[in-house]
Amino acid sequence: MTENRYWNLLAKKLAGDAGIEELQELESLIKSHPEWHYSTEFIENIWKVKPDELNSYDSEIAFELHLDNLKKNGIDLDHADPLPIPFSGQTLTRKSYKKTWALALSAVCLLALVLWIQHYTSVPSGTPADEKAFSEVSTRFGSKTRMILPDSSVVWLNAGSKLTYNEHFGITNRNTTLTGEAYFDVKKSTIPFTIMANGLHIKVLGTAFNVRSYPDESKTETSLIRGRVEITHDKRPGEVFILKPNEKLVIANEPEEKKPQFTQTTEPKVVLSSLTHSADNTIVETSWVDNKLVFQDESFEEVAKRMEKWYNVRMDIKDQQLARVRLGGTFENENIRQALDALRIATPFNYTINENTILITR
Repeated sequence: MTENRYWNLLAKKLAGDAGIEELQELESLIKSHPEWHYSTEFIENIWKVKPDELNSYDSEIAFELHLDNLKKNGIDLDHADPLPIPFSGQTLTRKSYKKTWALALSAVCLLALVLWIQHYTSVPSGTPADEKAFSEVSTRFGSKTRMILPDSSVVWLNAGSKLTYNEHFGITNRNTTLTGEAYFDVKKSTIPFTIMANGLHIKVLGTAFNVRSYPDESKTETSLIRGRVEITHDKRPGEVFILKPNEKLVIANEPEEKKPQFTQTTEPKVVLSSLTHSADNTIVETSWVDNKLVFQDESFEEVAKRMEKWYNVRMDIKDQQLARVRLGGTFENENIRQALDALRIATPFNYTINENTILITR
């Protein structure tokens, strides 16, 4: 209902029929849904086309080009019956050729934008979006998603992850909060793009990088592919880490079960190193974006945590010595049984699968 109300209010604004309260309501809706800001701006720019900028012949050509683009996307409006456009129980009338052309063109653009929004955006989970001042996109274990933020930055969200951003994102700020793992390809802007992840504060202007920050893992990693990244940490005040391309910063996390009741001032261990490349020159840290689970010289325990998220299973390693064995490998299309059988070639072990739980033993 909120989205339908938005389209109705926007149409009334363009037609000059919206009252002050309706304009205020529309502005409030756009603030609550920053992902609609660019769609609104795009439609309003089209609506401002003056009649003397296009003659009737050019107008028909422009309209036919829009129809042709829709056909290419499987939408054929040539044989559709013309319908009145109702808004709040009223029907808009076409008073001139300019009005007819503008309404038709805007209708086509609106339809294309609706399809675009449905394809590229996710519905926030939890509390309805119009009742909160931020948007949230999350993925379940065993799944990944790609999305375009309101500022045109592209984000790939890995399994079991969540990204939130506030109502003014792309307008007055570009602040986000990440739990889990995400690959960011940030659109250049004068507004800094920031990510908060488990005490880590990452600031960029335009770059491509990966952040891995799962609560159940022992470290938080920031890996830079191109551009420049500035990083600070809550427990290392006064220090600023600058990453260059092909570098990563690894900060040790404090295990949840070992956190004391009172604030601890111990500084986490920080390691600056180069990105890891596999034999085929794949960047290990970002391989998941290409649907590859790649790991090199990691403990079985660490590998198990990654496999849990990748396959949406729970793995329980009973033998502590086995949990410390170092492993390496690449999985792409293998199912969980095939992956476990491949690991058994390097390290002998037994496994039992009971529904969604896998027991690993000697």
